Amino acid sequence: MKEIVEFIIFQVLDQAPIFLGIIALVGLLVQKKDLNETFDGVIKTIVGLIILGLGAGAIVNSIAPVMGMLNSVVHVKGVMPLNEAAFGVAMLKMANQAVLTFVIGFIIHLLLVYLVPWKICKNVYLTAHMMLYLAIFLILSLQEVLGLTGTSLIVVASVLAALYWTFTPAIPRLLGKSFVGDDFTLGHAQQFGALIGAWAGKLFGKAEENDADSIKLPGGLYLFQDVTLALAVIMPVLYIVIGFVVGADNVYTLSQSQHWIIWLIMQAVSFTAGVAVMLVGVRMFLNSIIPAFKGISERIIPNSVAALDCPVYYPYSSSGAMMGFLGSVPAGILVTLLLIAFQSPIVVFPSPIILFFDGCTVGVFGNKFGGWKGAVLGGFISSFIAHLGAAALYPMMGLLYGSGLMFSNIDYAVLWLPLLYILKLIRPLLGL
Repeated sequence: MKEIVEFIIFQVLDQAPIFLGIIALVGLLVQKKDLNETFDGVIKTIVGLIILGLGAGAIVNSIAPVMGMLNSVVHVKGVMPLNEAAFGVAMLKMANQAVLTFVIGFIIHLLLVYLVPWKICKNVYLTAHMMLYLAIFLILSLQEVLGLTGTSLIVVASVLAALYWTFTPAIPRLLGKSFVGDDFTLGHAQQFGALIGAWAGKLFGKAEENDADSIKLPGGLYLFQDVTLALAVIMPVLYIVIGFVVGADNVYTLSQSQHWIIWLIMQAVSFTAGVAVMLVGVRMFLNSIIPAFKGISERIIPNSVAALDCPVYYPYSSSGAMMGFLGSVPAGILVTLLLIAFQSPIVVFPSPIILFFDGCTVGVFGNKFGGWKGAVLGGFISSFIAHLGAAALYPMMGLLYGSGLMFSNIDYAVLWLPLLYILKLIRPLLGL
């Protein structure tokens, strides 16, 4: 029995394309769609998400070695916020507790979504990998901060995770109604990032006046209207600048026989290609999962919508997403330099996840509420808080502390960091 449960969790539910393919299948069957429509919806949901993942993987594979090279030249022992790597290391020792938290938390989440009377909170969180990241993050941090173990640890972590999955998607759902409608919301660790983007945007007044997607640029600058063309120009320049900072000899350790400038240009173009591929996957995935999910919404959990991965927002403001990313890069570098300057025992290096995925999401909301200025400022503020928060969170990571890896994304810094410090302060009052 244990082997069957582990197979379902680790081989089925742990695979986001299969997990969401099953969700699509259930939704289409509930709607009594014919065999052709059901097959089409399930396959395109799975394939679309795989394409999305391939694009995201290309982005990370492009930027990670370049940022890693920049970090190594600084010559300090530091921390790289990278969800996938932190999760993989932590799972080696905490897998059972994390998976139980994921399963129990998801069941509580579904029950809460069914019971809550507020329509804005009826959101089913479907980003399985982000759910697993939060589960193991809570297991690590609650064990360190409160000294919880065993059943009590799993129960508390499950409840906190369920509350987060249930109520925080209401933030981007409310903020995004004006430009994405009410068919889906954000299911990521960037819920408060959407709020930061909207707040930053509102500082600059009406979005229509400075909309990154509608600004008519003069002459040859028209290419910045297209995210693929813009990144194809910006990223090689950014990578080459980094190359000059670290020196050709350091770049050659990665490029080997290939000329260092050519290698950097190809890495930058690979980044751009990854974004283009990812957006294709997003469109295919959305066009399939939203109609399928209506079956679940209408029959199983009435009036609910799906909370989905962050790239689903990028097509709604591709230029805004790019501006958010560009705003996040200097903030990540600034935090690293400040931590070094103040001789911090923990130095956080710029995270590809925070820079791109957080930056783009915040940029979309920033642009929609305040134009390109809101996107840039939102990306900068979010990146600064996320990187600085990672330094404060790292000592609370228990078994992960000392690995050089940390969980990324803005919500860990904005929500979980203050909550964990409060729990740490009141621990004596709780008798723990």
